[in-house]
Amino acid sequence: MSHDCCLQLPAVTWVLLLTTAFAMECPKINVGTCRDCIQSGPGCAWCKKPNFTKAGEPDSVRCDTIEQLQQRGCPHNEIEFPVNNITRIQDSPLSNDIQLTPQEVHLKLRIGTPAVFEVKFRRAMGYPIDLYYLMDLSYSMLDDLEKVKKLGGELLRALESTTPSRRIGFGSFVDKTVLPFVNTHPEKLRNPCPNKDEQCQPPFAFKHILSLTDNAQKFESEVGKQFISGNLDAPEGGLDAMMQAAVCGDLIGWRNVTRLLVYATDDGFHFAGDGKLGAILTPNDGQCHLEDNMYKKSNEFDYPSVGQLVEKLAENNIQPIFAVTSKVVDVYKKLSEMIPKSAVGELNEDSSNIIELIQEAYNNLSSRIILDHSTLPDVLDVKYDSICSKGENTSDEVRGQCDNVKINDEVIFKVKITAKECIKSQSFTIRPLGFKDTLTVHLDSNCDCHCNEQPDPTACSGNGTIVCGIC
Repeated sequence: MSHDCCLQLPAVTWVLLLTTAFAMECPKINVGTCRDCIQSGPGCAWCKKPNFTKAGEPDSVRCDTIEQLQQRGCPHNEIEFPVNNITRIQDSPLSNDIQLTPQEVHLKLRIGTPAVFEVKFRRAMGYPIDLYYLMDLSYSMLDDLEKVKKLGGELLRALESTTPSRRIGFGSFVDKTVLPFVNTHPEKLRNPCPNKDEQCQPPFAFKHILSLTDNAQKFESEVGKQFISGNLDAPEGGLDAMMQAAVCGDLIGWRNVTRLLVYATDDGFHFAGDGKLGAILTPNDGQCHLEDNMYKKSNEFDYPSVGQLVEKLAENNIQPIFAVTSKVVDVYKKLSEMIPKSAVGELNEDSSNIIELIQEAYNNLSSRIILDHSTLPDVLDVKYDSICSKGENTSDEVRGQCDNVKINDEVIFKVKITAKECIKSQSFTIRPLGFKDTLTVHLDSNCDCHCNEQPDPTACSGNGTIVCGIC
């Protein structure tokens, strides 16, 4: 036949045809039993009909695609083809208290075949907020401290417009108290300010001052007792402080609600490796080390890495808001890009715009819904399709995300979970970052055939029973 009379198909069509054909193939690798068969590929089925094989044929001919087996005369009810099984264990409907449904599912996974189920999220009104204000008290923040001392009532009133259930707390940081981070001359450790006549507190790494409370007067009273401090180098020890605020949940007083950590500074930050400058070589262990509300082991452990901090913030469901001055906005924007649920706002030199900054950042964070999951072994693959309220959809992403979700808006995520091999029973959690709601996913393999024994006294020469069509 000449080339001219051949059917010409676009390249994309050929790719689709080949993909479909491959999906229906059954590789039949080392197949001797029904179990071997169904584990050799998602398109493989097993014919359990007795006497299906002809004389001299191996049992492996029982393993093929459903279509091929039927063409060879295997009835549909004699074909073993396990599929994914999805069971909703807890599926309470959406309400003001429940923003995510379902809450618990059980999946039995066939190797190589995605199990797909829907998760719905609806943003509720008046969701409670805990806000911890973490402030840089190095000397350059002197005028900012005076503003923050009067902040309590105003901040609670601003949050009240969002939710009736709101609490605020306060902590502060400077840096590690060794050279070259602070001046270790005894006189400078007592009063690190450049002007000896100023009242200035000794430097410290992190001090937890006020646990979360709805008492504005207590906030202003405790913050009012604070004095500025000082250090030597420009970057601050803020990541040390953030780590302790994240992992010392009982002392900070975090509830299981929206958790905001406002981080206010006018400078950059030290991170893992910088501790070597002060002969601090032990890596940060990500544990709580507060004694008498002070981080007492800051000179024993290096600063945390950004990756460590991201992990602990996510683990404790904390959303940071970086309130920073113009000279370091770009630095913190880069940091924010590494933290999925975080925001950056430009702080006036005297912190006079802090209320507006927090409100705007909170609105941006709460309208961005990110669905993510806990760590999984490499043999499991999870992908998300996001079906957002304004038709802005995405497919096969590593996490689900919808932006500009307003109160009472409902969004849908399709979760696709694939096992690359047989797995042990295990569970993991899916959650919308920054919210208390969770979905627990229990996983098992569907790697076995479920054939009943087929009693036949004449089969197997009286030396056994027929299972899945073979002795």
